[in-house]
Amino acid sequence: MTNTLWVPGSETEAETFLWHTPKPRFSLGLAYLHKQEALRVLGTYEVMPSHRGLPNLRVGFGVQGIGTGNPGYFATTEREIRTRSGGLASFAGIGFRANESHTHGLLGLRFSPTGPWSFGAQLDGHGRHLFITHRQGISTFGVYLVDMKSLGLLVGANW
Repeated sequence: MTNTLWVPGSETEAETFLWHTPKPRFSLGLAYLHKQEALRVLGTYEVMPSHRGLPNLRVGFGVQGIGTGNPGYFATTEREIRTRSGGLASFAGIGFRANESHTHGLLGLRFSPTGPWSFGAQLDGHGRHLFITHRQGISTFGVYLVDMKSLGLLVGANW
């Protein structure tokens, strides 16, 4: 492990996600951490939607046993620019992991060409992560590279 502040055995190598969006601004999810064989409960809420060119404000959490992962909380703001060829979104924010005593900067970029695909990158204060998603009906499927080395799977549904 490269960071001694992490709980031993808590480094995420691969997660599989399942999301449900019961309301347009509220999502709940589960993530399975493969190395730890643990479930993470996730949630996000858009406190302020983007309006008249201003970015949104979103808060969220991811919790599980502190010895099995990186439980934490975040607040981000995102702005998307739409063109005929698709959308380019960027976000920035802060994140706090319950097993550490400080916050981390969060940054991300996502390109969604017209159609079902999205491509992006995220920085979470510990690592860099690339992702690709594909939307089909109410479902989203994707893959991402956790810290550019471990494969993760993403499965989501909005019903």
